[in-house]
Amino acid sequence: MSKNRQKNEVNIEVGDLSRKERRRLRKEQKKLRKQEKKQRKKRRPRLPQVIYVAALIGAIIYVSNRGGALSYALFYTMLFYPVLAFFYLLIVRAAIRIQQDLPARELKKRVDESYHLAVENTSFLPVSGVRLFIEPGRADFRDDITGEELSFLPREKRSFDTSLHCNYTGSYETGIARITFRDAFHLMRLNMKVPMPLRVQILPVVTGIAKDDLSRATWSLTRGSMGGRRNEKEEILGNDMAQYTPGDPLKRIHWKNYARSGEAMVRIPEDKDFSLITLLLQLQPGSMESLDVLARRDKFLTYSVSVAGAFAEQKKPVQVLFYNAAVKRVLVEDYEGLEHLCRELSKELVQRDDPEKVEALLREEAERWQCPTLIIKEGEEQLCPM
Repeated sequence: MSKNRQKNEVNIEVGDLSRKERRRLRKEQKKLRKQEKKQRKKRRPRLPQVIYVAALIGAIIYVSNRGGALSYALFYTMLFYPVLAFFYLLIVRAAIRIQQDLPARELKKRVDESYHLAVENTSFLPVSGVRLFIEPGRADFRDDITGEELSFLPREKRSFDTSLHCNYTGSYETGIARITFRDAFHLMRLNMKVPMPLRVQILPVVTGIAKDDLSRATWSLTRGSMGGRRNEKEEILGNDMAQYTPGDPLKRIHWKNYARSGEAMVRIPEDKDFSLITLLLQLQPGSMESLDVLARRDKFLTYSVSVAGAFAEQKKPVQVLFYNAAVKRVLVEDYEGLEHLCRELSKELVQRDDPEKVEALLREEAERWQCPTLIIKEGEEQLCPM
């Protein structure tokens, strides 16, 4: 297991925890990061800096005792080395070329895909102290190619072939994100962001996590406690009764039975078969650059497509409404429609408009269809009536 995978195992499961557990987990992660930084500082090689200081002191002593053109040339070279190193790093930064590739841009979550990386030094100067960095938490390599410093001869090109898997659903950048360069004496470091990063679209995974919630919701729909417009016939209560659950209308409680037995029961309306149900998805604002937002969005999308998948399994049509620059509608009647929904939700979903305005537009569109509506809010992951 690579170092990156070990370090990010905790991050992957954050979305499945309660708020208190997530806060506690984040505190532990911060402590671990601080400890890792301290360890990196301890492990950081100081020998190159010591050699430079010793060489500078030696040049000063040499020019003081001997004089001459050679001693002055050596002295000024060591004295102005930081300036020369800075310009050297600028040249190297412009000369390095990086190319990375995946077999496709549409991937499945946590499925290994072949990954190819090529790094080339196009300059006439040798390059050392090159390190590659991946965006933390988003993906893991099978073989860690970011754990060592690389060196390149003039005009040298090196290739790396491994596999990569992404940890979260959605559209974001992955792979090598930046490169750092160091001079020979490690006096300074220069960062370079990869000019053409890999942007991937990770499809959500349909699971069975929503089946219990869906059973409760559809049962409530059939007895008339959730959303939708009904005619007079649908409002007529039947003779059957069921245990009262929070959210049931108080007018349907059988008060005589409650007074007699002390048990709250509700009268069930005549069974109804809805031809269409609306599933309304409400996203929260947030930048996908944040790992916490990625984990939250991943959990939300997984739950949403799982609800739609449960409807598709029962062969019940459901229309999914969500906002992405405009109100989008996807009809799911079968597994082909479910696959289309997964692709649409895995695209870049960014909430740039006013949340209240977006919510009003979604509700207006849902009411236009005059059918029962269930809402899933990002961060809550439960079915609620509109």
